[in-house]
Amino acid sequence: MVLALSGCAGSPSAYDRDLPNWVLEPPRSDDEYEYFVAAGSSPAGDAAEAEDRASAAMIDEIVRYLGVRVTSETTATARASLEQFETDVEQQITQRADARLSGFRVTDRFRSERGEVVTVYLLGSYEHAALNAERERLQALFQEREDAIAEPEQRARQLEREGRSYEAVGSYLEAARAAAGSQLENAEIRAERNLNEARRLLAAMRLDKHADELETEVRTPFEEPFELRVTVDGRPVPGARVRISYQDARADGRPGMRSVVMSADDEGVLRFRHPTPRVVGSAGVTMTLDLEPVLGPLTELPDRYRPQLDAIRRTAVESQTVFRYRVVSRAHNVPTAVAFLDTDLVGNATGRGATRSGIVDALSRSEFRVQAIALDSGLLQDENHRGLLEQLRDEHGDDFERLVVGRAGIDEVTEDNGAIVRVSGSVTVLEVETGEVLYSTAVSQRSRANSPEGAVSAAFRALGDRIGEQLAATLP
Repeated sequence: MVLALSGCAGSPSAYDRDLPNWVLEPPRSDDEYEYFVAAGSSPAGDAAEAEDRASAAMIDEIVRYLGVRVTSETTATARASLEQFETDVEQQITQRADARLSGFRVTDRFRSERGEVVTVYLLGSYEHAALNAERERLQALFQEREDAIAEPEQRARQLEREGRSYEAVGSYLEAARAAAGSQLENAEIRAERNLNEARRLLAAMRLDKHADELETEVRTPFEEPFELRVTVDGRPVPGARVRISYQDARADGRPGMRSVVMSADDEGVLRFRHPTPRVVGSAGVTMTLDLEPVLGPLTELPDRYRPQLDAIRRTAVESQTVFRYRVVSRAHNVPTAVAFLDTDLVGNATGRGATRSGIVDALSRSEFRVQAIALDSGLLQDENHRGLLEQLRDEHGDDFERLVVGRAGIDEVTEDNGAIVRVSGSVTVLEVETGEVLYSTAVSQRSRANSPEGAVSAAFRALGDRIGEQLAATLP
């Protein structure tokens, strides 16, 4: 083993031939032990100082053997573990009562005095198994910094070179999270650098739409899908996750928004088949890069990173694209009759037809060919659709192709600072020739007025208006 010197010790063979052989010829390692020889001197003749220097020299020699080196990027955990190891070695050398290092011991000591100079020599033996285990443990701790930060950084760059830009963004963000959560001296710099790299690459992504301005009839599927291609500098981005938001009818027939996430294929292309539209009108399909799986864990980062995270989210939103489409209906060209029964609290017909008027007015605003008619109140009360269609044909012949029928009644009346009335009912749209049910739903409405009579009238009227708007939006 190479002799480690500290203080003013010189080459032992140059001045003192009486030194032990293990100083003059340090022992080589054998099958069981690795040997360490160290020396330390005190020009003032202080033996304790000389031994301290010899101990420090031996510790340095062992640490060099272990192959670990503290740098500015070494984690606090690794630093603390190395410092504890050095303390254990020191305690073993000085033979303190709390020494607890296994496999290592000082096998010999020698003190030499030359004039006022005192030199202490130490011979240590360390079992190979214990020494190698310690080396592996410490090197693993020092390597954690590379594994947690450098590896995702390197992977991100490689993914970017391969054109897998979306995955590269995720790896940059993984590296940023590792850096921000570590105890490196330059952790903040590395975290910000990786966040900036993720945003740079994200800003370079383009969402190019194809098959825009599609049109179909309500309740009829689009003939082709909404197609999107994700690229960076013209190169496809395979695997890019895209959140697709689109309009669909809710259970009550009103328009609502839904979303789904899809991934681009190897050519950076995804094809979204819109569910069969059930609402008439113009709308859009919005496609945005979905980063929540990789951004979600970053919400735990310290607040100082919040501006950069917000900027990344804005960049993703700014890249979105919107497909415009139009859903049309032939319903407004179909001659339609409306017959409706309004009843009071005990179920008697009110004779006012407020709900029917509301339906007709709402459909007329949407340019429907609609007309209010009177049919037998008993058939309306019993919801006898067959009888109603027969009466319609008898009285109006072929004037109408569709019939809107239903009934509504008063559920409750509350008088408190005016009057509040709740009405509810059901409506059905029938094909006159076949009797097919085209639409059916239950509805309710609450209205307030100064008097019970005014509240009742307003509630029925508002109920009819609401029904008419739903029919205009959904009838094929």
